[in-house]
Amino acid sequence: MLKDQPKEKHFTIFYGDTGYSYESIMRPYFKGSSGITIEDPYIRASHQIQNFIRLCETIVRHSTIRKINLVTSFDENTNVSEMRDSLDELKQSLLEIDIVLDIKLDQNLHDREIRLENGWTIKIGRGLDFYQKPNSWFELGVNDLSLRKCLETKVDIFKE
Repeated sequence: MLKDQPKEKHFTIFYGDTGYSYESIMRPYFKGSSGITIEDPYIRASHQIQNFIRLCETIVRHSTIRKINLVTSFDENTNVSEMRDSLDELKQSLLEIDIVLDIKLDQNLHDREIRLENGWTIKIGRGLDFYQKPNSWFELGVNDLSLRKCLETKVDIFKE
């Protein structure tokens, strides 16, 4: 394996840990990938969509990915119209910088997985929603997720 190649990783983020952002976890694995598929049934509530937007921002800043596939779900408590409107606004925003966002709804979706076209798979037990809600919207970690306290979750990164 080349020195600059990312390695397979398996670790636990513990409750209250900080220092974890989408960039710190995923960035090394973006190299050489033009597409990414995010399967996460919980990209429906406003804060979950905000987490997805933060992932998209990370993708835009640190990769050559031009196609993002999102597969998510909804339940009887989901305002599907509001969810679609929010994701459509993001889709348009990405299109303006030549990145295609394809959105599919799958009511049977349960597992969470991120697959890159270069063969890497990233599984985060809680999906993108592994951050604690801040005590105040005026504290560190509100915008910089590496400063936000986490919920406990396992992370598995491996190559198919």
